[in-house]
Amino acid sequence: MNVPLYVAGSIFFIFAILLLYLRFYRKPKRLQKIQEQILAGDIRSSIRDLKAIIIKQGVSIDAHYLLAECYRRERNCPMAIVEYRYCLNLTRRPLITSEKEIREGLVECYLAVGKEDDALQELFELERLEPKNAKHLFRIAKIFYSRGNLEQAVTYFDRTVKADPFNIESLGYLGMIMFHANQIKEAVVYLTRAVKYDNRNYRSLYYLGRVYMEGKDFSKALTYFESAQLSPEYRIRSFLQKAICYREINDVENAADEFQKAIESSKGKNQSLLLTARYLLADVYEKNGKLAEAVEQWELIEKVKPSYKDIQEKLDKYHALRVDDNIKDFLVSPTPIYGALLIDVVSYLGYEVVDLKHIGTGVTNITATPKETSSRTTKPERVYIKVFRDTVSLGVNAIKSVAEEAKALRCTSAICISPVKFLSDAKEFTVARQIQLIGGDDLAKILGEIRSDTWEKSSHVNK
Repeated sequence: MNVPLYVAGSIFFIFAILLLYLRFYRKPKRLQKIQEQILAGDIRSSIRDLKAIIIKQGVSIDAHYLLAECYRRERNCPMAIVEYRYCLNLTRRPLITSEKEIREGLVECYLAVGKEDDALQELFELERLEPKNAKHLFRIAKIFYSRGNLEQAVTYFDRTVKADPFNIESLGYLGMIMFHANQIKEAVVYLTRAVKYDNRNYRSLYYLGRVYMEGKDFSKALTYFESAQLSPEYRIRSFLQKAICYREINDVENAADEFQKAIESSKGKNQSLLLTARYLLADVYEKNGKLAEAVEQWELIEKVKPSYKDIQEKLDKYHALRVDDNIKDFLVSPTPIYGALLIDVVSYLGYEVVDLKHIGTGVTNITATPKETSSRTTKPERVYIKVFRDTVSLGVNAIKSVAEEAKALRCTSAICISPVKFLSDAKEFTVARQIQLIGGDDLAKILGEIRSDTWEKSSHVNK
C-alpha cells in the first residue's frame, strides 16, 4: 500500500470538498441571508454587507445582482443599471439568480428612467428566452402602443392573448384599438371577453359604451357608462358620454345634469375635459333657449382659454344679452308677458297693434298702424312688423322674405326686430327700401327706455 500517495489523495479530496463547500454552499448561504434581509426591507445594511463581500472575495455575480436589487429598491436606478449590466457581462453562471431575473430588473430600471429603447431591447432578449411569456409580450405591446405603432402593438397584444387567453388588459387594449380603427365587430368581441372575465375592467366597459353609442343603441350605452363611471380614470369621460346620449334622445334635463357632473368632477383635475363639458353644456342651453345660462358657460371658458373654439363669436353674438337684463327678459319671458312686451315696443315705435300672431315660440307677426294720422277720413297706412326671438343673426334672405310678406299684406313699410345684430348683407338690402332693422344694441336701448318709463309711471302712481 502506497501510504504517501493515499495521504496525498485524501488531502486533495478533502480540499476539493472544502472548496466545493465554500463555492456552492457557504457563500450562497451567506448571500441568501442577505437576500432575505433585502426582501425584509433592510437595504442600507445589505448594501454594506455586499460591498464588503465584493472587496474581500472579488468578482461575484450574485453579490453584484443583489447590490443592483438594493439600488433598484432605493430607486437609484442609474446605479442599479450599472450593476445589472456588470452581471450580464460576466461569463460565470449565477447561483441565486438567473439571466431572466437580471434582465427583468433592467427592464424595470430602464422604464423608471424613461429609456424605452433600452427596455425594449431587454424585453426582446426576454422574449428570446421565453417566447410565450405573456408578461413580457404585454410589456412590449404597451411600449409600441405608447409610441403610436399600432400595427406592432396589435401583433404583440394578440400574441399575449394567445399565450394567456385570460389576459384582460390585452383584450381591453385590442378592443379599444379596434374601436378607433372603426372595426366595430372585432371591438365588441374583444371588449365583451374582457368584461366577461372581469366586470370591473373599466376601460372595456367605457369603450363598450362608446361602441353602442356609435350604433345609436343609447340605452345599452348608458348602462355601460354607468358602470365605467365608478372608475376615477373614466368617471369624467363617462359623464360626458352619458350627457351626449341624453342629448341625442332629446332628454335635455338629464343631459344638462350629466354635463354638470362632468364639470364638477373635472375641476382641478382635467382642464381639457372641463372646457369640453362647459362648451357642450352651453350648446345644450343655447339650443333650448336658455341663453343666459349658455353665456355664463362661455364666459367661464373665456377666463381659462379665450381662443377656445368659437366662443368669441358666441360672446360677440350675444353681447347685448351679456350686458343687458332687458334682452334676457325679451328672450326668456313666458308668452303672455312677452306678448305684452311686444305691444309696448310697437307703441314705443309710434304704432298701435292691429293684429298679433305668435308663429311657434320663435317668431311673431304683427300688423300695426300709426298712432296719429293727418285726417280721420284718410285710411291709415299699415306697417308689417316681424319679430324674431331666436338668437340667430339674420341675413339678406330673411329680410327679403319679410319684404315679400309685407307686400302680400299690403303694408307700406316693414320693421324687422331681432335680439342679435343683423348681418351686413341684410343692412345693405334695406338701403332705399321701406324696411327698418332693429337688432342687438338698438333693441336693448328701446327695451331699457320702455322699462324706465314703466318705473317712472309706477313711482308717480305710488306717490
